[in-house]
Amino acid sequence: MKLVTAIVPSRKLDEAREALLETGATGLTISRILGEACERHAPRADDCSFKLEILATERMAGAVVESLIGILGPKAAEDARILVFEPEQAVRIRTQESGEAAVG
Repeated sequence: MKLVTAIVPSRKLDEAREALLETGATGLTISRILGEACERHAPRADDCSFKLEILATERMAGAVVESLIGILGPKAAEDARILVFEPEQAVRIRTQESGEAAVG
């Protein structure tokens, strides 16, 4: 399993979310990023960036990354990034499933 984390500008958030849903990604967490640069340069909250976290299976992770690259494109904002991590373990608390079974 992989944890794909992306920093995207607010203007690309809806497009990125829709593209991720098309890949079959179901575990999506969205967080608004607040920081010194955002506070100093963005007079409105919708000018800031968002952090997307997607827990994906090994097979789905590549499609998730490619989808995000397609949305962000070569003219991505300087703060747009995609990071991929390998979590040690995932547990779905309700069913007590673990590993890949907890992701899908």
